[in-house]
Formats: sequence, C-alpha cells, structure tokens
Amino acid sequence: MKPIIRPLSTLLMGGTYLLSFFVSFPYSTLLVSLFALVVLISYFPYLPRTPKILISVLLVVGLLMDTSGNGVREFFGALQTNANLLAIFIFVPLLSIPIQQGQYLKYIEVIFAHSIKKTHHLYLFSTVAAGSIGAVMNVGTLPILYDLTDTSSFKPFDEVRLKALSRGFVMAFLWSPYFISMALVLSYFDVTWLQLFPIGLAVTAIMMGLGFLGERKNNLSIPKAVAVKNTVSLGTAKRKVFELAVILLTVTAAILFIESLSDLSVLTIIPLTAIVVSAVWSLFLGTPRELVANSQQYIHVKVPSMGNELSIFIIAGAFGTALLNNGADDWIRSLLEALNITHVLLLIPVLALLMTIPAWIGVHPIITAAILAITLSNSPLFADDHLYLSLGLLAGWILAILSSPFSGLNLLLAAISRKNSVYIAFKLNFKFALLIWIVCYLVISALYFIL
Repeated sequence: MKPIIRPLSTLLMGGTYLLSFFVSFPYSTLLVSLFALVVLISYFPYLPRTPKILISVLLVVGLLMDTSGNGVREFFGALQTNANLLAIFIFVPLLSIPIQQGQYLKYIEVIFAHSIKKTHHLYLFSTVAAGSIGAVMNVGTLPILYDLTDTSSFKPFDEVRLKALSRGFVMAFLWSPYFISMALVLSYFDVTWLQLFPIGLAVTAIMMGLGFLGERKNNLSIPKAVAVKNTVSLGTAKRKVFELAVILLTVTAAILFIESLSDLSVLTIIPLTAIVVSAVWSLFLGTPRELVANSQQYIHVKVPSMGNELSIFIIAGAFGTALLNNGADDWIRSLLEALNITHVLLLIPVLALLMTIPAWIGVHPIITAAILAITLSNSPLFADDHLYLSLGLLAGWILAILSSPFSGLNLLLAAISRKNSVYIAFKLNFKFALLIWIVCYLVISALYFIL
C-alpha cells in the first residue's frame, strides 16, 4: 500500500465528518464509512501482531452476526460510528506543532534544571509536566519529557521518572477534553465536560498528592546540579511556561464558549478549534513556509503513527454497533440480572474487571469501553446514572492502561527506557493504579449519596 494512502484516507475520514456539519451533501456518512474502511485496509499490514488478531476477530465475528446483505451493509455503515472521537484523535495533535515550534519544552527543561534537588521534586515536576502537556500532546509528550530528564544527574533515578511520567499522563484521562477517553463518555452518555472536569481534576490533585507523599518517604538527594545547555533565565522560563498555560486554558474556555453559542457538540468543536488554533499560533510564531513544513511532517510522520489506535477504534465502534443490533443490551441486562447487579455502585467494579482483565492479555480498553458505553448508555436500568457510569468507565480505563503490559503507554515507556513492560506495569504501577481506582470509586460513591 502506497504510504500516502494511509494519511490521506485518515484525513479524508476526519475532514469529511467535520465538513458534513457545515456543507450538506448526499451520502456523507457513507463516505466517512468508506474512508474508514480504507484506513483499516491501508494500515492493517503495518500493525503489530496482536492488533491484527484483534481486528480480524472482531471483523469476522461482527460480520457473522448477520450475514445477510442488509447485515453487511449495516456493518459497513457502522464503521463511522466513532467518527466524532476519531476526529479528536486525528486533529488535536496539531496543537503540538506550535508547542514544539515555540520551544516551550525547552523552558520546562530550564525549570527542571533549576528547581529539582530531591527525588520527590523530580517526581512532582515530571508528573505535573506529563499530565499538563500530555493532556494536549497526548502520548507523544512522554519520549520528549524522558529525554529532557535523561541527564547524568537524573539517570540513577530512572524508576522515579518512569512512575512519574506514566502516572501523571494517565490522570489526564479523567479531565482532559482532548483525550479520546473523555470524548467517548461524552459521546455516549448524557453528561457534559463541565460535570466531569471538576471531579476528574479533584481526583488528579488527590492522587498527585498521594504519589508525592509516597516518594517523599523514600526521598534521596540528587548528587549534582543539572547542566543547563542554554542561557535562558529561570524567570524567562517561568514566564513562557505560564504563557503556555494561559494559551491552553484560553483555548479550552473558547471551546466551551462556542459550545454554549452554537448547536455543535463539544466533540465537533474540539478538532475544529485545534485546526484553527494550530494554524494561527504557528503563523504567529513563525512563517507560512514553516507552517507548511510542519504540516507536512504531521501528515507524513504523525498521522501514519496513529494506525494502531485508529484501526482498533474504528472496528470497535462497528463491532459494538453490531452487538447492539443483535441484542447486546438484552444480553448485558440478563447478565446483570443473573449476577443480581441492579445498582450502579455494584456495576462499576464489574466494569473495571471487564476492562482490565482483557487488557492484561492484549485487548485494548478502547474496545471494551466502546462496547460497554454503547450498550449501557441505551440501558433503561441505568438511565439516571450516566454521570457515575462515565466516571466508572474512566476509572476502569486508567486501571487497565496503567496495569497492562500491553498498553501503548507501558510499551512506549519500555521502549524508551529499555526496561520490561511487565516490570513497569506490575512492579512500578499496579498498586498505584489500584489506589487510583479505589479513590475514584470512593468519590463516585460519595457523589451518589450527596447528589
């Protein structure tokens, strides 16, 4: 498959979906499904073995549920089920272009160099950086931050860095509007981002505090000062990082403001805003030629690297819809009745198990989360519990991602640190992942009895 087919089909899939909100043209949903099918076909040869097996199984089983002509057409149409979530996944990374172009990460490096004297400082700064910058730049932030702290002073504390980066990053799943986890629950459940954001941010603050206190007990001094490779002053670095925070907060506020004034969903506004802000911000920082060069880099490098997640999420949406069309909501209702689970607080631990155990054997949480969200959002039994279900799914997603040796997060950290992903998942993070879920569950329970 020619390399251009992969980025082109990806951009056409997301672009056609967004364009359909402003320009009415026939068969727009079928076009999105067609481009999604091309994405699946074009990326498939380049996927690792496990995703290939998962996608093949879901495709075959989904088609076998209804082998009639109508069933095949419905399955094809369902390939665009998660188009709104995919648009976020495709276009939000554009914001990383001006962030890197403005050298904001260099200023973060200066703050690291001047401020970190103890290992618990290293943990705190790395956690906050991974959670804040990662909330916009996604997993691509982690190799950059790992390299920034890969100095002679910090190398002896590799475990501290890995724990901080992984834990800080996953906490953004609970509150970042730019993450596909948040987009999924907003898409299927009757909740708003403003409902979830303060709860997720509160849990994040609690967990960052607990992690910091835990590292402080084993505190060690960093033996020598970090060599700063530039002449930027600490004051300048702080101002630039503050500038970055203000810009990102302003963009988020603008998204919510636009949502209040228009009929568009926040899931549509986010990718559109990312496209516009990235272009304007990049032009403010550089020249049109630089913007074109960075855009080409995004198209030819960044977009092709999305194949694993794109393919899995496309097939997960189609498979989940096929399940629903064949009575999955009745199956789940019967299962819950057989287990005597009629209360949402009893259901949430079951959701965590359903997401985490498959993740341990290589099934991406995207698949189980999409299927559970599609079916539970249509269940009359939990019609009034969408807020708690959303939080429960997000908590289960974090538990699965942080504790699975096969998650993209742990595989990436294993690759850049040359450590075993099993070691990172179970030795470094399993207890903390379980603690995150317990705290989330306690918060959900408190909200249930208060609200």
